[in-house]
Amino acid sequence: MRPVLIGAAIFAAVFMVLDLNALHALRANQNTGLYLQSLIDFVRTGSTFDQPDGKPHLLVHDQWLVLALAPLVALWPRPETLIVAQALALAAAALPLYFLARTFGAEARPAVLLALAFLISPSMQGYAYDGFVPEDFIPLLWCCLALALAKKSWWATALVAQLLLGVKEDEAWFLGWFGIVAFFFYERKLGLTLFALALLNGVGYYEIAHSLGYTPERPRYGLIDREWPQQLGFLVEVLVPLAFAPLFLGRRLLIALPLFAELFFTQDRTYPLYHSGSYYTAPLVTLAAIGSALAIARRPNLARWALAGAVLMALFVNPTVLRVGRWTWFSPDPQYAVARSWAGVQKPVDFPCPDTGAWTVASPDLQARLVDCGRPTSRPPRPAWKDVPLRSDAAWIGGP
Repeated sequence: MRPVLIGAAIFAAVFMVLDLNALHALRANQNTGLYLQSLIDFVRTGSTFDQPDGKPHLLVHDQWLVLALAPLVALWPRPETLIVAQALALAAAALPLYFLARTFGAEARPAVLLALAFLISPSMQGYAYDGFVPEDFIPLLWCCLALALAKKSWWATALVAQLLLGVKEDEAWFLGWFGIVAFFFYERKLGLTLFALALLNGVGYYEIAHSLGYTPERPRYGLIDREWPQQLGFLVEVLVPLAFAPLFLGRRLLIALPLFAELFFTQDRTYPLYHSGSYYTAPLVTLAAIGSALAIARRPNLARWALAGAVLMALFVNPTVLRVGRWTWFSPDPQYAVARSWAGVQKPVDFPCPDTGAWTVASPDLQARLVDCGRPTSRPPRPAWKDVPLRSDAAWIGGP
């Protein structure tokens, strides 16, 4: 286990440092501020209201699992709390993946190489170098669920499945499908447990939301798929760090059909859900890693190719933070101190959308709003990878 623990510790430390640097450079993603504001409001009032949603967040998505972080946020109501939780949750996924490969019959060395390849993969880097979202717990919980199913532990299966159902409402669809498959082809009691929990949670959430007059957010789906060339490219990005191991599973690949449908058949998104590193892809990427654990147990030589492929994709092909020639260290922004000063008050203040990173820093101010997103702006966009300050001229720079 030592190499896996060391790899997980390095992964967590690296992305804590990079994400904290992005925070101080006013480049943090708005999701970190959104969930922080929702949790602070929950601690203070019992509501999960946040300004970007304009409503309680739990009526937008079924993400009650994030409330487990409320005690930490009560102690440290700052974005750094969620940044640390995010890095630790993603890094920890390597541990159950290692044990899963060992449970399937893999020797220690191939299991270690697979776990490290998973951490190095562009997808995991993308999740870690982005805003905090509850989906960051999917790799850890899905690997734990697979391990519980492999050991045929009813209590562990029920517990982890219930936790997964608090990550997002679409987990109910996935676990319901897995329950049906398990009932007919694996172990009936475990399959029935998954399906029953998915049904109770899914129906219960939508009934509660609708009874309160809210409609949870959801994409619109159709059977038209005009972006299949890009989707093939995305699948290559996912499979190279796994040495294409899931393809050796044959008909078992059919279990992933609902996950493909969610990513590839959305009709109303202005951006693709399936780009590498997007948290929407976490279920499919994690399922591919789980399938790789089974394949590598039978073909251990694939593990070496998986690690080599992960390093190759990270360094040369995919736009990850480790890519050769990319500089991901930014100078602390001169306007950080002003943004941070808003976090210590409870006063109304508006941050225009180009100042998202500053709003995330100020988000502990529950009256800090992020405004005019989606509207044209005359301000030129700040280069994503160039070390230049924000230079905002909005009213918030005057301080509270």
